[in-house]
Amino acid sequence: MINFLAYLSKMKHIKRWGLMRNTREENVQEHSLQVAMIAHALATVKNALFGGNVDVRRVLELALFHEAGEVITGDLVTPIKYFNREIKTAYKHIEEVANQ
Repeated sequence: MINFLAYLSKMKHIKRWGLMRNTREENVQEHSLQVAMIAHALATVKNALFGGNVDVRRVLELALFHEAGEVITGDLVTPIKYFNREIKTAYKHIEEVANQ
């Protein structure tokens, strides 16, 4: 468990490549927390107001850890990641290996 937590703590050192201009850089850990907060709110609203049956705990798990593999791969710039089918396929495989 200690190794896993140490691994996750490295997320704060991975800079994100933003799609929009920002006044400050964002790291993967900050991004994941923001995604988790939004995901939690959406899942809660779905359940409370729209009769949903969303597993809020599972939503939080997926949101918090959705970028954990970037500790290994880094945050590849989107135009490169999707430049062509071969690069997209190869990088998807790399991400799958990193997320194991």
